[in-house]
Amino acid sequence: MMDAIRARMRESAIADEEKALDQLVDIAGLTLGEREAIAAHAVRMIQAVRDGASHGMMEEFLGEYGLSSKEGVALMCLAEALLRVPDAETIDDLI
Repeated sequence: MMDAIRARMRESAIADEEKALDQLVDIAGLTLGEREAIAAHAVRMIQAVRDGASHGMMEEFLGEYGLSSKEGVALMCLAEALLRVPDAETIDDLI
């Protein structure tokens, strides 16, 4: 089942997002109650991460600059790029 889902995801890389989501929901075969339970669990997980999160060096550094400044925009671009980097060595090189 997961192979079929992955194949469809690859095929629809540039598909309409709403249609693709509807198809994936149909394939998953979950009831409304199951989807609601999953969403509630996700909310609890996110809240737990937020409650336990401490500010690291990067967050404090980013907090020094507003997005209205050139520096703030540059830092936001760096933060977005870091999300796409696959390994620690490349992250270190990028920073």
